[in-house]
Parts: sequence; C-alpha cells; structure tokens
Amino acid sequence: MDGATLRQRLRLASGLVLLTFAFTHFLNHALGIWSLEAMEAGRIAFLAVWRSPPGEALLLAALIVHVTLALWKTARRRTLRLSAWQWAQLLLGLCIPFLLIPHALGTGGLAARFGYEDSYRNVLTILWPGLVFNQTLLMLLVWSHGMIGLHFWLRVKAGYPRWRLLVFAVALLVPLLATWGWTAAAQRLRLTENPPFPLTREMTAWSDPLITALQRGFLLLLALVAIVLVARVVMRRFARNIEIVYPGDRILRVAPGPTLLEISRMNGIPHADVCGGRARCSTCRTRILDGAQTLPEASATEARVLSRIGADANVRLACQIRPQANLRVQPLVPARGAARVAGAAGDAYHWGVEQPAAILFVDLRNFTGLAETRLSYDVVFILNRYLGETGRAIEACGGYVDKFIGDGVMAIFGMSDGIQAGCRNALAATNAIAESIAQLNEELASQLEAPLRIGMGLHAGQVILGRIGAVNGNGASGRITALGDVVNTASRLEGASKEFGRALVVSQTVMQTAGYACDAAEETEIAIRGRQEPLRVFALDPPLRLVDTLGKTPSLPA
Repeated sequence: MDGATLRQRLRLASGLVLLTFAFTHFLNHALGIWSLEAMEAGRIAFLAVWRSPPGEALLLAALIVHVTLALWKTARRRTLRLSAWQWAQLLLGLCIPFLLIPHALGTGGLAARFGYEDSYRNVLTILWPGLVFNQTLLMLLVWSHGMIGLHFWLRVKAGYPRWRLLVFAVALLVPLLATWGWTAAAQRLRLTENPPFPLTREMTAWSDPLITALQRGFLLLLALVAIVLVARVVMRRFARNIEIVYPGDRILRVAPGPTLLEISRMNGIPHADVCGGRARCSTCRTRILDGAQTLPEASATEARVLSRIGADANVRLACQIRPQANLRVQPLVPARGAARVAGAAGDAYHWGVEQPAAILFVDLRNFTGLAETRLSYDVVFILNRYLGETGRAIEACGGYVDKFIGDGVMAIFGMSDGIQAGCRNALAATNAIAESIAQLNEELASQLEAPLRIGMGLHAGQVILGRIGAVNGNGASGRITALGDVVNTASRLEGASKEFGRALVVSQTVMQTAGYACDAAEETEIAIRGRQEPLRVFALDPPLRLVDTLGKTPSLPA
C-alpha cells in the first residue's frame, strides 16, 4: 500500500472513530430531556467504553492521527480554489481542536490529574449559563464537520440514495436533541439545587494555564501551516515550469507539484470531480495523450478504480497524478453544467455504480403481424394495455422499469435489496407478467385473432447502473439504466425463448442465486455470442411453482 492510500484510509478510519464517539456522547446528552439521573445512567455505559484503556487509546490515537493528517494535507495544498463544502469541512476541522481543548482538559484531564468526577452534575454546573454558547458552538462544529465528511464518503456508495433522507434526519435531530437535553437538565439543576462551583483553586490553577498554552500552541501550528502554504506558492514562482496542454490547445505553464485536478482548479478549467480528490470515484479520469511515460505507476487505490471501469492504459485519475513533465491531456467526463447537476452529486447513479443485479427482458411475440391488420388506434390501445400491465407487474414485484423498447420491456431487480432478493423478485415478476397477459387475453378475446404471446429472458450478475441521458435545464438527468455483458446476455436469452418455444429462458445463475428449483423446466446449455463458455439455462412456461431450496421463504405461487 502506497503512502497516499495509507494516509487516506487512516483519515477515514480515525474520522469514523471520532464521529462514533461524538454520536454516542450526543445521545447521552439527549437523555437530559427526561432527567439528570437518566444522563448519569447513560454516562456509566458511555464511560465503560470510552474510559476503558482500549477505548481511551483508540480515541486518543484517532484524534492525533486525524488532526495531524488534516494539517498535513492542508500544508501540502497547492491551491485554495475549493468547493463550498470543502471550504466548510476545512475551516470547521481547523476550529474544532481550539475549542475542544478546554472541554477535554476540564473533564478527562482533571479526572486523570486530580481524580475529579466529571459527572453531568458537575459539568453542567460549570457550563450553565456562562458557557452555553461555547459548548453549543463546539457541538455544532464537531457534528457538521463529521456529517460533511460522512456524506461525501457515502454519496458514491450504491445504497446511499435510498437512505439519504434518513441520514439527513438523524444528522438534524441528533445535535438538536443533544442540545435540548443538556440545556434542559442544566436549567433544572440550577433551579432545584443550585450546586456550588465544583472546581477547586488547585484544579483551575493547573488547567487554566495549560489550556492557554495548548491553544496558543495550536494557533502557532496553524500559523506554521500557513507559512508552509505561502512558501510553497513563492517557491512555485521560481521553480521550473512544465506545460499542460488541454483540449482546444489551451496551454498552462505551471510548477510541478500539484495534482492535475488541482492544476485545473487553480486555472479555472472545469474538471469533473465528485469525491473531492480521494480516488473514490472515476469522474476526474483523464486521457493522457502525450507524456504518459513520465508519470509514476498508479497507486493501489487509483489502479483499483481504473480497473473497475476497464480504463485504457493511458487513462489516469487527475486527482492522483502529479505531473513532473509536459503533458497533453483530455478530461473524459464533461464538466459542463456542473453547477446544474450539483444537486445530483449525492445520487450515486448519476455517476455510475457497479453492483450485481438481475436483468429481465420481455417481448411481445408477432407484434408486427398484429399491427398490420389493425387500425393505428387499436394497435396503440393494445400495446399500451400490454406495456401497462407488464410495467405494473414488474413494479409490484420490486423491479425497476429501465425502458420500453417498442413492444419490449427491460427491467432491473436487486438495485437496493441485494442480488438474492433481486433474483427472487425477478422470478416472481415473470409469474405475475404471465398471469397479467392471460387476464389481458381474456379481456381482449373478442378483439384478437390469436392470444398475445410473450417471450422473456432473465440473467443476473455484475452490471453498471447509471443515469443515462442529457442533463435538462432543471439539472435532472435520465432514468437509471443497466449496462454490461449481463444485459446483453439477458436480451439474448429473451431471443432464445423463440427457439425453445417457451415463454421464459432463465440462466442457472439466477436460479441458484434465488435458491429455487423447478421440475417442469427444460435444462440445457446454449452458446452466447461473445462468451467463450456455453451458458446453462432453464426454459419454462410461467406461471409455475418454484421450489424454495433454501427454506427461507415460501415458494412462489402458481
């Protein structure tokens, strides 16, 4: 693992530890809504974790690592042209240690030095009412910094859009309830008991100078970081320049050091970027037209991302390469309209997600012959009834209608509930579609010379899911669609249903993943164009009873 990857993972891990501490601490505060006694009872469980030797060591290590790496990254920046959320996260992160020092020394520090009991009774007596603003501000800074980091870590995850509103609700309610809890408890304590100030002169004589010294030391550290930033800017003015040539023969002369993404930002060149330069997405990918041989090998993190998208050898992530020689580059993801699609940044499907899914194709047999013998109104009416019934059956079984293709339908299953549930739901949908078509044939019997017949193909595996289509004026992009070999195979299985004379051809992969068996299915192997090995499939006519081999859920109804 290279140094950059290790630092990135350490920042993430330490940040998650600190956020977990803050979350449990805030929940403890919220118990004050009920009573001070509830807060003290919750504190016992809280301290059992975070005041234990392993808990204290983990928390202290996470704090040191996170702050150190944040300062290191800030000092190494080549540009201060950051997005609004990056500025917010940076400034919040730099303010937190300064405000946290008095709180940490006033609780854990005094407890370790003097055996002081930092109970809620004592701490609330100190905070209320003179330090209400300080404590509230500290809580908001800590929570906001953590939530920004959590959001931009999760937003490229496939399942995040489904849970985003819940996460937002938790992010809003936790600090609100925590503030309500500790302030309400502090007010009740002052009105009912009005206990004396719990700190002795010896304690304050030790803590006050130390707090001042540590805060000054942190400010000096920030000043040192600022000096390093300024020094790097000045040194770049005298350093050897290299040329970066962008599309349209736009030439930039810059000093080596910044990443290609930073160079673009420093010079106002739009460059797509979703994850904030952390190599968690591929939106900043760039084709190196000239000078690729001068770049170092891709790090493990960059190589993994490039491998997942099947990138060519001359494609690199702009956030990970630091040009040391002349380059000619071509960003591959257009950044035009970036402001309009900013609202889609939290939608992982906007940028593409690779995940397992089940793909179903449905096609109406001999529709051309049906259309030739009827008036256009009748054709459209029958087609709309068929497509409507098919779409409703798919959605009722948890599927997502990708698109209507003439008289065909493509659907995706398992986008949010996992591949096993997706395969089971897709098989249930084939039964539901068959039943819907049977009912439709009865309803339209007087209008049809022959019953409507359908063919279906079903396959499952790793696909790329993304919103495909131009961004409109409202910043919305197209519907989610699936891409990849699995989609092509499912389409070919639908075509193979004609050859078998059956309504459905489903791959063995789907049946095994779903945990179903069917005695009435015709099992065979077929060659699929583009695949070296034949594919084992089952040909059948739904609706049929499928036997659950896993014993987890009832079998599908006939």
